Amino acid sequence: MAFKVLDMRLSQLSNTDTGTLNIEETPILIGDVGLITTAVAGTAQAGDVRVWLSGTVGVGYGSAEEPEILIRIERNGTETFGSGTLIYTESFLTVFSNFLPISITVTDFPPATDVNANQIRYTLFISSSENAGIELSGPVTFNGIAAVGAGPF
Repeated sequence: MAFKVLDMRLSQLSNTDTGTLNIEETPILIGDVGLITTAVAGTAQAGDVRVWLSGTVGVGYGSAEEPEILIRIERNGTETFGSGTLIYTESFLTVFSNFLPISITVTDFPPATDVNANQIRYTLFISSSENAGIELSGPVTFNGIAAVGAGPF
């Protein structure tokens, strides 16, 4: 069976490099997409849904320190980090530059129970290992596609 796209959503906090949001140890919500799965909810295909998430996050810093930047994605959480199921976490070191563009690509195989709820929400958070003058400088985008199908992967 060929894959069929169920939904595609885009979340764009900023498409330029002019943002100035301070990144601290407390995770900040910077991306939010809800993918509609109604077409397969309650069917035998609910277990065959695949989700592709991608994004770009631009951060800058002016200190001599090199703190970690943490990017995390949750499934079916709220605006508060820790309220959903953590599906992705990655840390990046801010070395050799005062600007760090971060690109992410993530896949998820959500359980049928989440698919059967008719929508799967994905939230993207950013934080730092310490409060060291790191700024979310943009661009910031977060995109998701939900598809269904079975076959070789």
